[in-house]
Amino acid sequence: MTASLPLILRIEPVERGLRSRSTLAAPYEASVYVSADRKVAVVDDGRPLGRWEQLTTSYRYRYDVDISDHRRTVALHSNPLPARGNHWSFDAVLDVGFRVHDPAAVVRRNVRDALPVVYGHLRRRLAEITVRYDITQAAEAERAVVTAFGGGWMLPEGITIFDLSPRLRPESKFAKHVDTMAEMQHTQQAEQARHGLNVQAAVHRDELEQLAQRSRIAAEQRELAAIGSGELSARQIVLLHLARHPQDTERAMGLLAAHEHAVAQRQDAHNQHSAEFFRFLVDKKVVRPDQLELLVPGLVSQIGGLPASTPPGARPPIWSQNPALGGQADPPPDPGSGPPPATLLEQDPRSRVWRPVDGVQPIYVLVDESTEMGPYVNDLSDGAHRLYQQLREAKEASPVMLSMLGFADQVATRLPLKAVDQGSQSPWFTARGPVSYANVFEALLDRIGPDAEALKGQGYTVLRPVVHLLAGSDPGNGAQWTMPYRRLVDPSTHRYAPNIVACGFGTAPARLISELATHEQSGHLAPPHLDPHRAIESYWQALARNIIATGRSLLDGRPELAIDPPAGFRLAHEVV
Repeated sequence: MTASLPLILRIEPVERGLRSRSTLAAPYEASVYVSADRKVAVVDDGRPLGRWEQLTTSYRYRYDVDISDHRRTVALHSNPLPARGNHWSFDAVLDVGFRVHDPAAVVRRNVRDALPVVYGHLRRRLAEITVRYDITQAAEAERAVVTAFGGGWMLPEGITIFDLSPRLRPESKFAKHVDTMAEMQHTQQAEQARHGLNVQAAVHRDELEQLAQRSRIAAEQRELAAIGSGELSARQIVLLHLARHPQDTERAMGLLAAHEHAVAQRQDAHNQHSAEFFRFLVDKKVVRPDQLELLVPGLVSQIGGLPASTPPGARPPIWSQNPALGGQADPPPDPGSGPPPATLLEQDPRSRVWRPVDGVQPIYVLVDESTEMGPYVNDLSDGAHRLYQQLREAKEASPVMLSMLGFADQVATRLPLKAVDQGSQSPWFTARGPVSYANVFEALLDRIGPDAEALKGQGYTVLRPVVHLLAGSDPGNGAQWTMPYRRLVDPSTHRYAPNIVACGFGTAPARLISELATHEQSGHLAPPHLDPHRAIESYWQALARNIIATGRSLLDGRPELAIDPPAGFRLAHEVV
């Protein structure tokens, strides 16, 4: 209920009888009389008329008006004081004191309630002052109000405002706006600092790459200087290549053997033509048989053949030591014992040096990039970077072909399928929308087959692909992914059907992980009490161990899929 302050306390007619009496007035009341012709009068500062005066005057009504001092505290919420530009307002709390100085004006204007008159006048006068100040100048606006008030304001309604103490503050919405702007400024400064660090890191990384490049170039130059300026045979070139890339042994030695066989065939044909030519010279008696031995070296050199007696030091040696193995090479054979037969070098199985025919293991790592992964993107990217570095440094990972994919509503290639020692940019992940497992399996169907055929075209023996899938979100109850999933993992319809190792954390359902894994032992789930950041770290550590163990089994000649669950994870089918 809205409070009010009535100024006209009583209205009563003026009695004119002999027995009439005059009602007394309180000290804080002034009596105002109104005649029949609506003339308003105040007698002697508001005293009431006596009995004789009531008989002899023409006044008909008496109004008793409150002339005491009043004080009120008001907050202008419904009609706030505007600031400059009228976009923001001041929250104003006013301590105001007022009284009636002209009771006749109060009666004449019929001022029943003083508060609307006083508050309305204050709001209009103060608004004319505050609109000249910005919202941040509340103190200046407050001082201007005090200065303008001076000794008080007299209102035409007969009321005097004799005291005014304003308290002005920016409205609460502006305070929130200031906090938001301050936070945005802080964020901008943090982003600028982070950008500076990223730029500095990029500069350092570029400098390190340049140093590594200069070191590599210098090493190659020293190697070329050590070899000397003489011509290199095809066999020497192959041996130099295999010293750096022993995994190319089978293919390189096969091509070298084919090359030497072709050279031998050309030499045999040349010798046949030379023999027929010499026989023709003897038959036609151009030369005598006893002269042939003296003429042969010169004739052969003129028609492009080798000298008849090539010095032993000029003959290219035939090595019997495989360059992929360690140890000292065998010396060239004795020239007097005749040329040794050409041999096709084979890999010593005890060396555990991997060969392409031993098989390559394609591994696809799929990481959840749905919107729910926003808080964990750094953990996912950092873990992938550490995994990539571990595999590049591990010799056991040489038979592994690795690809990393991010999946949400679409599948994004973060690392194409390649050997980890071939060098590439470290993969990264981002959060980018809802998850669609149907698109995941359709993308794998479109990707795995062509990848396997491309590897076979390079001379590799391709083992059954492996898919490591990490999920951290709940795709809902829809089962639209079941059909492409069956086509992917069914060996009768998909020649390169992969093994799927599924791991889940966060809100990933246990039933989903159990259904995605192709075997009961290859589906693992982090329990609810395990912190997601810790679960992601455990996953990357276990994945590195499994990939290295798989590569080691290939080197040992006993290929097998390693499935070591992450620390703290449980089998998903047991949770279901």
